[in-house]
Amino acid sequence: MAGGTEKPEWPLQGQFRRYKVKGNPCDIRIDETGFTVSSKGDGASGVVKQEVLKASDLVGCMCMKAGPAEARTHLAFFTIFAYPLNDKGKKRRRVTFSFEVDKEDTFEKNLEIAETWRSGVYRAIRIFGTANPQTDKSKKLLMLINPNSGPGKAQQIYKKQVASVFGEAETDHEVIITERANHAREIVQSLNLAKYSGIVILSGDGLLFEVYNGLFERPDWEQAIQYPIGMIPGGSGNGLARSLGQWLNEPYLANPVLVSTLNVVYGHLSPLDLAIVQTAEGKRLLSFLSIGFGLISDIDIESERLRSIGEARFVAWSFIRVANLRKYPAKISFKRAQRKTSNQIPKVRPPLMHSQTFEEEPEVASEALPDHLPRSQSVVQEVETLYTEDGSGQECGDGGQQNHKRGVESENESNRDNHALTDDCLIPDLNEPVPEDWETIEDNFIMVHATYQSHIATDAFIAPEATPNDGIMWIMMIRGSTPKSSIAKLLLGLDGTHVNVPGIEMIPVVALRIVPASSNGYLNVDGEVIPWGPVQAHILPRRGNIMTR
Repeated sequence: MAGGTEKPEWPLQGQFRRYKVKGNPCDIRIDETGFTVSSKGDGASGVVKQEVLKASDLVGCMCMKAGPAEARTHLAFFTIFAYPLNDKGKKRRRVTFSFEVDKEDTFEKNLEIAETWRSGVYRAIRIFGTANPQTDKSKKLLMLINPNSGPGKAQQIYKKQVASVFGEAETDHEVIITERANHAREIVQSLNLAKYSGIVILSGDGLLFEVYNGLFERPDWEQAIQYPIGMIPGGSGNGLARSLGQWLNEPYLANPVLVSTLNVVYGHLSPLDLAIVQTAEGKRLLSFLSIGFGLISDIDIESERLRSIGEARFVAWSFIRVANLRKYPAKISFKRAQRKTSNQIPKVRPPLMHSQTFEEEPEVASEALPDHLPRSQSVVQEVETLYTEDGSGQECGDGGQQNHKRGVESENESNRDNHALTDDCLIPDLNEPVPEDWETIEDNFIMVHATYQSHIATDAFIAPEATPNDGIMWIMMIRGSTPKSSIAKLLLGLDGTHVNVPGIEMIPVVALRIVPASSNGYLNVDGEVIPWGPVQAHILPRRGNIMTR
């Protein structure tokens, strides 16, 4: 989100008339509580109505000039955009307030007043919002979109949902549409990271896997993997985006794209646990979500043929796999995590407080930016086309810089391994015995899946206790002796209650080794297949940086 160059007086208060709203002028104020509008009804005993938007719900403010249909050409306008929770806290909804500035005789002088209020809005966002933004707002974001992810709607999601919020928040960005598998990996291997404030993924988890491993293959990988990352769901597997929504106590399911886009425009950087995965071939991969084999991996990989139906593919294929359960002999070794006591565990984000919104008046709450009030080009530099909630286009002048490209050349080979061992990598090589403080279980398994996030897909709440930066890999283990009835309960209720189903084991660890004894199967890292064989992983606590509210 951009901001004004001059600090206005503080707090700001004044009286303005709402655009296209009959009645008396409103008293408005911006202070540490956010934005307040007080309007008085007609008559001597008119009731004063007060509407409040929290600073943490504001996203931006635009200044505009009158269109050709407006006779009062000296007027300026400013519109404030916010996304508060509704009264029940179950959804974020778009709220706008548009005001006429009619204090002076010329447009230029009225525009100066409007710009003062714009600066005040951004000051409230910066100082009094959820957290001071930590991405560099002087640089643009790089957005990578996979047009073939999941049901193939990522570009449509960008145009109809993401671009409008970015425009309202004045989030400058460049868009690259990926053209092939590993294109994003190639891009970030040679990318000038100093040019951008962060990388935003609009896709499923697979594109983020490419990006993280492209960063991991750079000579400066230890710094590169800490680069700010934003995640907007656009695929069939959206585990990280869903996990962030869970952690932030956001109403994610009501509008996953909006909740995730707001994470990006606020730009607060939260630590993210990553993991290094070592394969039998000696390759190292960087993982952000999970690693495992068996039932869930089989469903994830084999249901790819149903990707056109989106996330529903997981449910559909679950019935097939339960009817034909596979059992895998394997040796599982792990180093158990030292759990903190409850009073030592940092609390997750507190429940979000509500702005005083106005569900009784949806026509006001969803008021759109006036069509005939194109934004003044002297105020906001680069926003292209705003899209209303129904997806219709609305021209707004120069528009948020969206330089669509069809790819970037990369000189780096994607399979190089330049990782010297660091303090985070002090675990034995795969061909060496595990240390004495590790535990080993040798058995037939229906599944073993370790996740560092709460969800591995939107509807797969695997590890209820997991947070993005607790430094723990949570193993969900199901042995071959577990009855089918328990497996069915698991797949029908991956809502966190499965941890109480007999036969479902949850083990917190910091390192894991899997040695399969069968000849074939699917090993799955972040939803991507790796060669079947011995593999191990260890956690890199809080090494990544993810954009959140």
